[in-house]
Amino acid sequence: MHITQTLFGIEGAVAAVVGQSTIGAAAAQLLKEAGARVELLPVGDGALDLGDEAAVAARLDQFIADHGRLDILVYAAIEIGSYPLVDTSLAQWDRLHGTNLRGAFLVLREGVRRMRADGRIVAVSTMGSLHPVLHGNAGYGSSKAGLNGLIRAIAFDHAAQGIRANAVLHGAVPVGAFPADMPPVSGPGMDPQRRLLGDGKVEDVAAAILYLVSPAARYITGQTLTLDGGFLIS
Repeated sequence: MHITQTLFGIEGAVAAVVGQSTIGAAAAQLLKEAGARVELLPVGDGALDLGDEAAVAARLDQFIADHGRLDILVYAAIEIGSYPLVDTSLAQWDRLHGTNLRGAFLVLREGVRRMRADGRIVAVSTMGSLHPVLHGNAGYGSSKAGLNGLIRAIAFDHAAQGIRANAVLHGAVPVGAFPADMPPVSGPGMDPQRRLLGDGKVEDVAAAILYLVSPAARYITGQTLTLDGGFLIS
């Protein structure tokens, strides 16, 4: 077997990717190409309702019934939005936290309940959870910072079960259209000169996800891997 297969192959693993975001779709495709059996679980209208606790549990039960087990769980459901703090409505705040943190809690809790030893979890976060990069990111940044904390807690509490959990923190990567109620974006994150390696691609994030669920990352858990093209050092 070639060394790349030994390190990065996930042949035969069963993976669920939650969220049909651009990153979720790219991750699902790459995991499939690396040898995993992958199902992309859409969220939102007509799909998985991240606000419904029973529906989340039932959907993962159905996944186990269809595939026999759950080895890899990627949480790639993303709700974006930047709003000035003093103008942020409770509905806007709840929308961001509902997907990025509350939904993640439900999915990851139910995933851990169904995982065997050697389970691997990756959540998609943002560099804005570490350092403000856009004005008006109180809601979005705090929801993703909470997601980082959730991942670290899962890694700490379930290491004895052989479950690893990490997060990828992307920078200037296209994740979807801005919501209609969002004002114009401003801040250092909009300065292309701060992105030393230029704009990122969803494939860059997918590659990091593959690394974290592969044998090459067997000694990594509870970490946040930042993919920002050098922004935070510029």
